[in-house]
Amino acid sequence: MKKIINLLTMIIPAVVLISLITGCTDIKDSNSVKPESATTAYFHKGVYKSYSPASKNTSQYYFYIFYDENSGYTEDSELGIGLPFSCIQTVDSIKFKFGGAEEPEEVFKIKSIKKNVVTGSFKNDELLIFVPVPKANPDKFDALEYIKNEKNGRIETD
Repeated sequence: MKKIINLLTMIIPAVVLISLITGCTDIKDSNSVKPESATTAYFHKGVYKSYSPASKNTSQYYFYIFYDENSGYTEDSELGIGLPFSCIQTVDSIKFKFGGAEEPEEVFKIKSIKKNVVTGSFKNDELLIFVPVPKANPDKFDALEYIKNEKNGRIETD
């Protein structure tokens, strides 16, 4: 019994220390491209409205609905269709697989982050901006309904 207590006395502080070192941190607002650590995510559970400032169609948006920091789906604002995705968030990029694990990886290079707005591009170098949709529920989000409510001036987010 004494050996077990001595062993636990050594293990518990080590586990607590490791938890503190590897714990989650929030991204601070900055123009810096790099988050605080390689485990810090740019995108968290939530809904992000994505658009290209160069697009001629200013009403076309893609919504990235994140279930967590590693998966979600996209929805088109005009047709309401999209693809599931998985992703790995690294220090300066996000590696997406749209549609399924067998699909090729698409890398989104981070250019900047400011006030949780993420800017970057895929390999075509077209600038994309991701803006969080406040209070949007990723479990119930519907892009077509959101756009309809936005046009009518009544955004319902719960």
